[in-house]
Amino acid sequence: MMRSFLGTAGVASLYLLASAHVGSPDTWFEGNAGPYHITVQIEPAGVVPGVARVFVRADGEVPDLVTVQANKFDATGGAPPPEPARPVAGDSGLFEGKLWMMSTGSNSVTVSVSGKEGRGTAVVPVVVVAYSRLELNKPMGIGLAAMGVFLFAGLVTIVGATVREASLAPGEASDKARRNRARAAMALTTVIVVGLLTGGWRWWNSEDRDYAANMYKPLASRAKMVDGNWVSVTIEDSAWRHRWDSTWLRRNRGNFWSPLVEDHGKLMHLFLIKEDMGAFAHLHPETRDSVTFRAVAPVLPNGKYRVYAEIVHESGFTHTLVDSLTYGSGGIDLSTDPADPDDSQFSGAVDSGRVFQLDSGMTLEWNRPSAIVAGRPQSLSFMVKNADGTPATLSPYMGMAGHAVVMRDDGSVFVHLHPNGTFSMASQMAFAMRQPGDTIRGALGKRLTSAEMSELGRAAPINGSVAFPYAFPKPGRYRIWVQVKHGAKILTGAFDADVKVAPAA
Repeated sequence: MMRSFLGTAGVASLYLLASAHVGSPDTWFEGNAGPYHITVQIEPAGVVPGVARVFVRADGEVPDLVTVQANKFDATGGAPPPEPARPVAGDSGLFEGKLWMMSTGSNSVTVSVSGKEGRGTAVVPVVVVAYSRLELNKPMGIGLAAMGVFLFAGLVTIVGATVREASLAPGEASDKARRNRARAAMALTTVIVVGLLTGGWRWWNSEDRDYAANMYKPLASRAKMVDGNWVSVTIEDSAWRHRWDSTWLRRNRGNFWSPLVEDHGKLMHLFLIKEDMGAFAHLHPETRDSVTFRAVAPVLPNGKYRVYAEIVHESGFTHTLVDSLTYGSGGIDLSTDPADPDDSQFSGAVDSGRVFQLDSGMTLEWNRPSAIVAGRPQSLSFMVKNADGTPATLSPYMGMAGHAVVMRDDGSVFVHLHPNGTFSMASQMAFAMRQPGDTIRGALGKRLTSAEMSELGRAAPINGSVAFPYAFPKPGRYRIWVQVKHGAKILTGAFDADVKVAPAA
């Protein structure tokens, strides 16, 4: 059952950088589609064009019909028609659909559900990029080569027979002149076919080099400490620095990046994680030029840190910038003097079981499964309790019940999770609010920022429970940081997870 839902989520390579996350290419959504509560997993092909697999699980009443539809953010034509998602045999409530993703960039998948309970839709943002090349299977390659030789020999033979015998009367033998003309025709055919094959070979290699050169790569960036009191992240990538120069972009096959927008009220989410995973910080830098971002440095143990920085475009396209820095003395204790009320820092003991001790006797309890298996969808479910054991009342933390960060100990997997999935809030709003007239850069972004601030202002208190849809992409040792807000204070809990290899079929 779980293998069907997983598909092949373990496609990530040892250090795959897949746009908005590191080493975790699947997109997850959990929420409502009308009267139905659904969980959606979108498994990208890794190549473009390519076929994405979409798994939809409906809780409760099983719907009669589930369809999926791909939409490109800046498409000028109509979207392709919805594709039916078919029930997975032996697993009631689970549906699988397949969608062609034809071009890179900000896309979405619209999931429509209908049945006895009624109808509903959900829009799931998806960043589509090429991050792999499909290798030709060796046995298939040998078979195709053998077939090619057979067809080549057959073509040359047919041409020779045609020239030599096509105009002969039945029973008449060909003379020397005909045989010579046949040999000449066969030689000419051989030269032409070899020339065509050579040209095709060169064209294919050129296309392959072009594809490899345009595979997604994270924007080049540099993180550093400044004067012991600041953490700075600078985007050094030429495509970013020349993002408004259309001539340079055309010459270098760059992308016309749309402006950045705030996500959860912040232009950048910056995570500092010590290499031994013993310390963690979640910061929100500011910028004047969208090139250099700077945040107040928190008090953290000295050492080398991995740096992950997330930004979102007006189109809904997201990036994760990756670098490292060496942390020295200095910084500000964010628990007493935060530069941004949503900044936080954490270091200290980590729980390898189910209960993490928070401040003032409060606890963070993980509904830890008996076994954590790579690729198996398992909602990361937590409960925050008061000292007397009752569920705590939580304040929205940047509009959400909580945030979670998952990282593998070698840094090859990093993902920032929300209760509604792996995508950004701003990305989903971009698809919901885009209008045909939004052709001027920045016009949609202004409405997005205004609407997002309104959403954050309406966020209601939460009754202690927070969960994140996810499946660990590969086995190994992971750490999970869970962040919630109680009153005006950000609370961080940390758990270790030993993820096992999926059992053989």
